[in-house]
Amino acid sequence: MNTLYLIGGLLFTFASQAFAEKRTVIEPAIMECQYDHTAVRDTLDRSQVMKDQMILRIGKNVSQFYSWYTLRGDSMWTDPTGRKIAIDKTLESIRTRNNDNLICKRTNGYIYKSYPQKGIITTYITQGGEDMKTPIVYLYFSEETPRQAWEMQDSTKQVLGYTCQLATTRFRGRLWYAWFTPDIPIDNGPWKLGGLPGLIVEAYDSQDYYHYTLTGIQTQNLQPVTFYNYWEKVFEKTTRLDYLRKDRQSKDKAADKLKYTRYDFLELDYHQ
Repeated sequence: MNTLYLIGGLLFTFASQAFAEKRTVIEPAIMECQYDHTAVRDTLDRSQVMKDQMILRIGKNVSQFYSWYTLRGDSMWTDPTGRKIAIDKTLESIRTRNNDNLICKRTNGYIYKSYPQKGIITTYITQGGEDMKTPIVYLYFSEETPRQAWEMQDSTKQVLGYTCQLATTRFRGRLWYAWFTPDIPIDNGPWKLGGLPGLIVEAYDSQDYYHYTLTGIQTQNLQPVTFYNYWEKVFEKTTRLDYLRKDRQSKDKAADKLKYTRYDFLELDYHQ
């Protein structure tokens, strides 16, 4: 067995057991980036769009990427006081038919780059729960930090006052466009994108099914890079491709019963 994977496996086992707590600080943050995120949830009806607010919190060694709405939902539903508020908001949403007020998960999962060691990305995520008969399973999977072969383009533009350059890459089944700024020399960005000579401030695939746009940067009074596990679960190990294939099967079964299921995932290589 490869020594790297053996050590990584032991570290992941330790991490999944040690972090059966609601919050565990990993390291101080040096920057936090906020992104607006849209994802088309019906490729035949582009008006069906999931809107989210994503957080990229960057430390000296580790960064995390997650949905602000998902974190809020996890923290509220697992707290007695917060749960009462969440129930009230849910009833209000049903009464007004306004789902924007729902306290619930939007983008699924928490992504940690260079964790638990450099060169590794770990995703902690849930699967199931599409209906009352399907239990929710708490999973994690690791992968070597993917290398994206970027091609620099001549186009430039301003985003939030930063001069940005366009780069493109084909990554896991999609053609990605990314605007990055050398003014912030951090090779990071939303989701699993990175490896450019500057922070990625906007990224979208060629069909614009998935789109991230930077809306703000904070460098003061930051929360630390934190492992979140509000449900206090011990995560089971899986692989990225196995997770995607099983999740696709689950969503296909629910497609005729639930809304917003006629879409595909960010990564398409599980079809192979």
